[in-house]
Amino acid sequence: MKTRIITYLSVLGILLILVSQALIVYENYQQTRKSLTRESDAIIEDAFRKDITIRNKIYKQITHEDTVTVIPPPPKNNPNKVDMSKYKDHGNNTLGIIDLAVSNYINGKVPLEINRLDSLTGTILQSRNINSSSSVNIIDSLPTEVVIHSSKNVESSVFVIHSKMLLIDFQRKKSLQLILINPFQSIFKQMGTLLVSSFLLSLFCFYGFWFLFRTQARQKKLMEVKNDFFGHTAHELKRPVAQLHLALEALSKPTINDDVAKKERYLAISKEASRDMSEKITMIMTLSMAEEGVFRLNYSKFNLLEEVQKLKEQFSTVADKEVSIQIENIPDDYQINADKDHLRQCVANLLDNAIKYSGGSVLISITLKKLKDSLCVSVKDNGIGIKADKLDKVFDKYTRLNTEAGSPTGFGIGLSYVKAVVEKHAGRIELKSEETKGSEFILYLPA
Repeated sequence: MKTRIITYLSVLGILLILVSQALIVYENYQQTRKSLTRESDAIIEDAFRKDITIRNKIYKQITHEDTVTVIPPPPKNNPNKVDMSKYKDHGNNTLGIIDLAVSNYINGKVPLEINRLDSLTGTILQSRNINSSSSVNIIDSLPTEVVIHSSKNVESSVFVIHSKMLLIDFQRKKSLQLILINPFQSIFKQMGTLLVSSFLLSLFCFYGFWFLFRTQARQKKLMEVKNDFFGHTAHELKRPVAQLHLALEALSKPTINDDVAKKERYLAISKEASRDMSEKITMIMTLSMAEEGVFRLNYSKFNLLEEVQKLKEQFSTVADKEVSIQIENIPDDYQINADKDHLRQCVANLLDNAIKYSGGSVLISITLKKLKDSLCVSVKDNGIGIKADKLDKVFDKYTRLNTEAGSPTGFGIGLSYVKAVVEKHAGRIELKSEETKGSEFILYLPA
């Protein structure tokens, strides 16, 4: 329960970090937008003033005048005084009355050119390190509509900045407006880097949580499997220990010496129980050493066919089942340089499984044949077979494929032991099985 709460809190923390970063980016965007809007207001005013200066110089060259009359003062006795009150609203316009007066005065002979104003605007934008396309519009105030524009590639978007409407005449009929087209490229690069890094960091965190959960799930499953394995191990070892205890108890009685046959039978039971325990312990130790990388083989030269024949005699006498074991081989030299005890135990495991997972009548076929560079041993039975969806789990350690009630008990390590030993010999193992029709295990060992 605590782990789940910590997990939820961790995920919530990551989400809060992402949200806070998104809010920071959005706030940065808003502040940048306001700053660019103020910049555009100043730029269009500066460009218009420079345009007035240029047009004034052109006007002087045309008229050869040294000065320009801005607002002619009316005579003192003239009843038609200039009404300055109509200019008072232009006080809000930072261009001022003088700039507007000069522009209106020279406009007749040197009119405003939108391309020249656009060029001036572009120069000012570059000087202020604003990398953005732009458009200068002349807008008719009544009704409000663009009558002239320097660029047609202007689309309405949240990434377009509009400057304020700059009045350029006393009658308040014409206005200028600067439009910056997507001036956020550099900002987006910075924000993009922040967002991408945050996204990658979040992905890394989520992957870490996922990997941690998966590891915990695997450890939990492994713990359950191991606990199950230890339970089965104790159960399996209990049987030979009990047999050995009973046999030794019987042998300890003074009257046992009078019955030689019974004494030999109890000695045989003791030997069989001891051998059974020894083999099971050997398998467990072998798998443990293989996991730790310290598993070593004791090589010796022996005849594999002879060992298989000994195993046939051993497993042919099963009390509760009718067992028939056939050995098929082409006369050949079946000498092999390998670990005799481990290979013998591998074949014994396959025979033991074939008998366990078969019906009352067991038919096992063992085939030996010499190939070009290997020796092949096949153990085929007429048992219950293996389901297709479980074939890839057959050699997994601690895995028992048949766990239904009444199924044969076991460690779940027999086949994984066989695979470990065969691969340690630089060989390989193959499995062919069909449900209800039996299984065939084929060992390929270097000759």
